[in-house]
Amino acid sequence: MFKKVNSIFLVYYGSFNTKSGSNVHILELLRNLKKYTDIVLFAPGQKSVDRTLTGTKYVPVIDNKYLVQPSYEFMLSFYLLYSCIRSRPDVLYLRQNSFPFFPIILCKVLRIPSIVEVNGLVLDELKVNPNSQSFAYRVFSYLALRSEKFNYRHCDRIVSVTDKLKDELVRLYSVPENKIHVINNGANTDVFKPLDPEKMRTELRLESSKKYVCFVGHLAAWQGVEFLIQASPLILDKCPDAHFLIIGDGVMKDRLLETASDLGISDKFTFTGRIPYEQVPFYISAADVCAAPFIKERNSKIGLSALKTYEYLACGKPIVASSIPGVQDLIESSGGGISVAPEDPEELAAAIVRLLSNKEIRDSMGKKGRRYVVENHSWDGVSRKILEICKDII
Repeated sequence: MFKKVNSIFLVYYGSFNTKSGSNVHILELLRNLKKYTDIVLFAPGQKSVDRTLTGTKYVPVIDNKYLVQPSYEFMLSFYLLYSCIRSRPDVLYLRQNSFPFFPIILCKVLRIPSIVEVNGLVLDELKVNPNSQSFAYRVFSYLALRSEKFNYRHCDRIVSVTDKLKDELVRLYSVPENKIHVINNGANTDVFKPLDPEKMRTELRLESSKKYVCFVGHLAAWQGVEFLIQASPLILDKCPDAHFLIIGDGVMKDRLLETASDLGISDKFTFTGRIPYEQVPFYISAADVCAAPFIKERNSKIGLSALKTYEYLACGKPIVASSIPGVQDLIESSGGGISVAPEDPEELAAAIVRLLSNKEIRDSMGKKGRRYVVENHSWDGVSRKILEICKDII
């Protein structure tokens, strides 16, 4: 019998006040799932949030960094209960972050099928977060850990973004393997597409004579940008016209600027800070090579399905990335780059130099990567896979 998913409630605990991969992920799911079904997104309604996004219920919160999440959980209970009674969804889809409890409790009480999406583990976040020893962070982490255990046990299905993360869910929480579906992240292949490099350099006021190495992402410890900076003198020794574009912001920015200064190469780096999402493809397209130098801590155990790697490839750019499970699989399957040992500046530098020195290899890898992402990792494809899981549980 053919099943149709008529409505989905999408519940999100992240803040739209910041630029993050999780925001991109949830908004792309919203946009693409709308093609196939009615969908309502529930999200924290901080005062400064742009409320023009259609199909979204902004739940009022106390706009304080310590109280946003507790107040959201409290107010969400009323908003979600009312919405479920008034217009019962076929499925509730929850992205596991912060410490959600009520959505899955409500699903159990009202017998609404539920799916929990998992992108990481609290225990791993604790190891790399510089605030992990603060009292508030420890309290929130305890609640988040309890939330993980509760939700993974009581939801109907789990979506994991990597195979390694699936293995950890089975090992740590005794989740049955057949309850977990692996769906990798994707890219908006209409926004992230090859653009004319010279035109982009002119628009961004970049020197056309340089060879650009680009990193895009939140400047957190697990991204490994410090290893790209440590590799840069070796790269500059072979390619003196190289320049490094660091697109994004985060807690590591000051330390990274200091490292570049200590090495005497500050003039070889451009830190843009946060830029609008729609401008990210301009910088990627202006670059010759893109980098994803992830560290081993946090990443190797659960694997990675990093948005930046799909977006780099979607723009037709070759990538040099750490050989982390998930990322290495993507590089090997697509033929769109070179994987290197994590936290090894010399190997990272050698791979980047190889690509900067050979345009033919760059172009070949770029075309292969773009084709692979379009065929296998568009957000439309991700959304259709999620719909298939929804049909299976309604």
